[in-house]
Amino acid sequence: MGLVETEAIVLRTYKLSEADKIAVCLTRQAGLVRGVARGARRLKSRFGAGLEPFTHVNLTYFEKEGRELVTLSRAEIVRSHFAWASSAEALPVLGYLCELTIEFAPPHDTDERLFRMVRACMEAAAENPSALASVAVYYELWVLRLAGFLPELRRCGGCGRGLPAEGRKVYATPEGVLRCEGCAGSGDYAFDPEAHAQMREMQAKGPAVWAESFGRMSAGGRQRLSELTRRLLRRALEKDLRSQGAAAAASGPAEARPGAGPGAL
Repeated sequence: MGLVETEAIVLRTYKLSEADKIAVCLTRQAGLVRGVARGARRLKSRFGAGLEPFTHVNLTYFEKEGRELVTLSRAEIVRSHFAWASSAEALPVLGYLCELTIEFAPPHDTDERLFRMVRACMEAAAENPSALASVAVYYELWVLRLAGFLPELRRCGGCGRGLPAEGRKVYATPEGVLRCEGCAGSGDYAFDPEAHAQMREMQAKGPAVWAESFGRMSAGGRQRLSELTRRLLRRALEKDLRSQGAAAAASGPAEARPGAGPGAL
């Protein structure tokens, strides 16, 4: 409790009265934080542009025991994405990724890996805006992995032996557990080999490198992998996010619409 100084990424802001804002931030030190920024809507606010969504800042706030909202006192910009975030094509995708982060990040629960992943994805997309749709799939997969909802990709859920990276078939249960050909049951589906290989690569590559690899997949492979990530997210959250449809439409044909695609994984 008391004064906290930490790196943060601003995810979303809301108007509060005529002069104030509420900002939702993913912090490195304290996880998801919601705070009141007094006077942030004034023309000569001390926060300046530091509370614009998708901005990486050094954040200072005061936390009082028993209160959910903290009081923000400073947001010093480390890196901003003003031009990039003003893109009509990018905004729906970025808004969706922020909503996804808010759903999976418990308030005031430190998660260093989640913070580093979100920061890396924002930086990769800022360096190459045309890769935003591909980075978004990487982002979805890592959120699932960190939350424990991504299937084990390297070992069979039945016998525990290593799954082949390519060549031999891999199967998936309706719950998303991967199995080797010998352990597959009658209700299991053939798991797309291209998607399996790409998902395994995700665990060893940064977002920029992985996005290039994802872009080299066939259009059908990209769509099947996108469909799979959306299906796993729906299963984890037990709902579709409000921003998901707009993000899928803005991402173009390589991204899957919610609910699209065959029943098989």
